[in-house]
Amino acid sequence: MTEGRLCQIHLLDDRNLELLVQPKLLSRELLDLVSSHFNLKEKEYFGLSFIDDTGQNNWLQFERRVLDHDFNKKSGPLELRFLVRFYIEKITFLKDNTTVELFYLNAKSAVCNETIEVESEHVFKLAALALQEAKGEHTSSETAREDLKQLTLLPTRVLREHPSLTYCEDRVIEHYKKLQGVSRGGAIVQYLALVESLPTYGVHYYPVKDKQGIPWWLGVSYKGIGQFDLQDKLKPRKLFQWKQLENLYFREKKFAVEVNDPHRRTVTKRTFGQAGLVIHTWYASHSLIKTIWGMAISQHQFYLDRKQSKAKLTATRSSGDIAMDLTEISVPRIRKMTSTETRDQLIMASNGSLISAGSVDSEIIEERKKEKISDLKKKEKDLEDKLAKKMEELKNVCMREAELTGQLPKEYPLGAGEKAPPIRRRVGTAFKLEDPSLYDKDPYLRNLESRFELQQKFVEASMKLASEEDLAKTVKKKRKNNYLDAMRMLQNMEDEINAYRKTMGQKPTQRASLIIAEDSNPSELSSLSDSLTLDDDDELGSQRLRSRSVQYSPRPHHADTLDIHYGQDRRASEQPLDNRLRYGQLQEPLLYPNHGALSGHSSPYRPPPRQPRDARSMPPTPVLPRNAFSSTQLR
Repeated sequence: MTEGRLCQIHLLDDRNLELLVQPKLLSRELLDLVSSHFNLKEKEYFGLSFIDDTGQNNWLQFERRVLDHDFNKKSGPLELRFLVRFYIEKITFLKDNTTVELFYLNAKSAVCNETIEVESEHVFKLAALALQEAKGEHTSSETAREDLKQLTLLPTRVLREHPSLTYCEDRVIEHYKKLQGVSRGGAIVQYLALVESLPTYGVHYYPVKDKQGIPWWLGVSYKGIGQFDLQDKLKPRKLFQWKQLENLYFREKKFAVEVNDPHRRTVTKRTFGQAGLVIHTWYASHSLIKTIWGMAISQHQFYLDRKQSKAKLTATRSSGDIAMDLTEISVPRIRKMTSTETRDQLIMASNGSLISAGSVDSEIIEERKKEKISDLKKKEKDLEDKLAKKMEELKNVCMREAELTGQLPKEYPLGAGEKAPPIRRRVGTAFKLEDPSLYDKDPYLRNLESRFELQQKFVEASMKLASEEDLAKTVKKKRKNNYLDAMRMLQNMEDEINAYRKTMGQKPTQRASLIIAEDSNPSELSSLSDSLTLDDDDELGSQRLRSRSVQYSPRPHHADTLDIHYGQDRRASEQPLDNRLRYGQLQEPLLYPNHGALSGHSSPYRPPPRQPRDARSMPPTPVLPRNAFSSTQLR
């Protein structure tokens, strides 16, 4: 046999279930197994109880393992009872018909075993209602007497109080005859309504003593904690409602409660200066005190949960609706399940599953399966929609990052067979210039330095654009041209500044060559220049071939002249760019941006001629060119 301990659970319909409880099985899981056997939804009202060595009724704690409780030391299987643990004011708060039927069976069992004290007259009426629910309308007295013997509806105390069993049966039959026309559901509702009106309904009694050693009954229920006389369980001497309690605690053999009593103003050290708190204490054995404390804590928590659920409750069923629903079920569901099961069935509870073929109605199981599948599909669709929305947001974020960095992040979601989207990087154009206040004494030099610094930023930007990969040939060629033009213009600006510095007796600078060297090495510059020139030669050669194929030229020396001309250009382009800039081998005119837009012509700017050595003592006359950077002219 599998490791574990055999457990026998007594159900409310007088059946027994045998389960093999594993060491790691929790009490809550075991309750779920038994509840699923009844197809029970509202299992929060029920629990599993056992009798300890002292003969006291204890309840399994939900968060503890089943085998960790202090069971009876005798050998044999564990004996547990499936009962109602938490009662409510009225059954109209119950939502499911199965829960109502189980409450009815629990009340009938409590009346028979005298857990609920009932007067004799009420006992006869309750027995008649039970007959009406189980057997239907009254037919004959003999049949009713046989049914009473089979159902065992009369407690032993009532039989002792009256002369004979026949007298008790006659009183039950009298009430039974008056129930003509009452449906099965109506009989159940009337039975529970009468039991709910009894003062001992829903109260768990425990024997305790006070400080003077006087015995009392301590009753814990959904209403609160009550103190009863030993000979009277109906009317409590003291009743402490849950809303009045401030604290519950126990120590060894003492159980105490702190009650907020507004009629009594006492100040003690225990209450930390608060008025109105009174401490009540009772004594019993350690195991019983611990049981009372556990029941009080659980009942108080149930009270708080019920209070919160009542605030959210929109509507409840009426007694008539409950009776109608129970009447529509011709055969009780629990009794129907009993007929489909076999006795002495072993149910394995090792892995949290209940293996019980035919323990629930197959139609109900199929309906619940369909409902669960429908709910799961709906949740799946909602999750897929949320996931698609989040994936779209992630794509947008990754694309924005790729536009800034030039690389697609690895977090970008790609589907099966999907290619990465093309990335076009955004190039920033914002830059900061130096402070022009350094050249306030010389406006002309300040203008030249500002133009030089701005052109330096143009060179850096054009270099970044020209070094990008995955560009079209025409775009790459155009960006190379722009880069070379920007470097040439930067070198010419420095030559102009150095010429002016020499006229002012200052030292020239070599910033342009250093900037060009930092941006790219000479091999890259020469490769850029050579590739640009070769591309131009290829284009001119293709044009020359096309012209020859269209028309034959009678002057052969024209082609030679073109070859000589392009050969000189090719030899000039093979020289390093720094040398061509330095020695003035670039013969094409250099124009500044928008130069001549204001003056109406496009003639290149010429630097002022160098003055003779003997004329340096005279102050120079600065000449400011008319261009896009300044709209004034100094003469």
